Amino acid sequence: MSVVKLEIRIPEVVKVLEAFASNRRKALESLSREISVGVGDIVNQLMHAEIDIFLGQPSERDNKRNGYHPEREYALKGLGCIRIRSPKDRLGRFESKVVPSYERTDPRLKADMAILHLAGLSTRTLSMVSKKLLGVEVGKDMVTGSLDLVKEEAVAWLTRPITKPFWALYVDGTNFNIQRRGSTEKEPSLVVLGIGADSFKSILAIEPGTRDNVDAWRSVFRELKRRGLDPKHVKIGIMDGLPGLENLFLEEFPSSVTARCWVHAMRNALAKTPARLREAFKLLATKIMYASSEADARTAFEDLQEAMNKDCSRAVSCLRKDLNSLLAHYKFDQKFWRSLKTTNGIERVNKELKRRTKSMETIGEQSLQAVVAFTALKLELGWQIHKVDSKSLDVLYGEGRRKNILERTVEEIGLLN
Repeated sequence: MSVVKLEIRIPEVVKVLEAFASNRRKALESLSREISVGVGDIVNQLMHAEIDIFLGQPSERDNKRNGYHPEREYALKGLGCIRIRSPKDRLGRFESKVVPSYERTDPRLKADMAILHLAGLSTRTLSMVSKKLLGVEVGKDMVTGSLDLVKEEAVAWLTRPITKPFWALYVDGTNFNIQRRGSTEKEPSLVVLGIGADSFKSILAIEPGTRDNVDAWRSVFRELKRRGLDPKHVKIGIMDGLPGLENLFLEEFPSSVTARCWVHAMRNALAKTPARLREAFKLLATKIMYASSEADARTAFEDLQEAMNKDCSRAVSCLRKDLNSLLAHYKFDQKFWRSLKTTNGIERVNKELKRRTKSMETIGEQSLQAVVAFTALKLELGWQIHKVDSKSLDVLYGEGRRKNILERTVEEIGLLN
């Protein structure tokens, strides 16, 4: 048990209380400075005791004190900067465990900076406000360096074992801007989003690779299986139109079917439709998208083909060649149709990942892993509120929006202008 002796002198207490009554903010700042000076003295005393214990070891009989390292500031969480003088030994064998000679910032403070940085504050902004937020002014390099604390955990999360079955996989690629040797370069990444047997979404992979390279996708799929993804449980892959990707997916997951994204299909078809017929084509295609059964969808396609094939043969052909994949969602329970018709889910993930990395101004390849892992974790926490087949999603979307979500998506990306 330790005993703390506290002496209170009434005149000094009265003086302090008067200072608080006069200007509370200024008094608090003064109190903080006094505390930081006191803490600095305690840290220095600890290091003095530490080197005495070190030099008292039998192995250090030929060693002795040799002055101090230059006095320096040390950023301590909750107190700001304290002044410390690290003692030295003549043979250079002493290294303080209290405050290592190479350390200038409390690791807890670095962890706080990393969290603030990952949560959305750019290096420049955090550097500007760090004095107010953390009690110590930090440079942009220190902010970026703080991510070193979470890189290992980020990589571990991105390559975590897959311990539960996933029956649907969304696959898509994206690009991030990273800094290399003073220049900004594109860093292509391949992203896989899964729907588990519990109907919750999860980000399964964010790996370097070119989205238009089938071999790169093969590597991603095989890595997923190495991590524990059971291919027998995968029943559908939702993707855009990369040549060869559907065949590769069926190779790697032979129990599955592939589905093409309706938004991408509509984009391609409308691009081949004369402007004067675009509205009519869109209305007929919408009937296919929202048909109540696969049979009705195929009937709706025949109606579109009959009405449009003469003047829009290229657009009709565009839908015809992918029709089986566009209707693949009908093989599953109706409550999943909305989720399986498009790659909107994974594209929203990519959009959020790019939005987050864009705000960081400069980011290296290793730091990118920490940022995307943190962002992915935040997304997953939000997904735990609603399953993909949740009835509450109907309330969130609203009945009208639910029925027209694909059409609205197409409009948002400017295809119907």
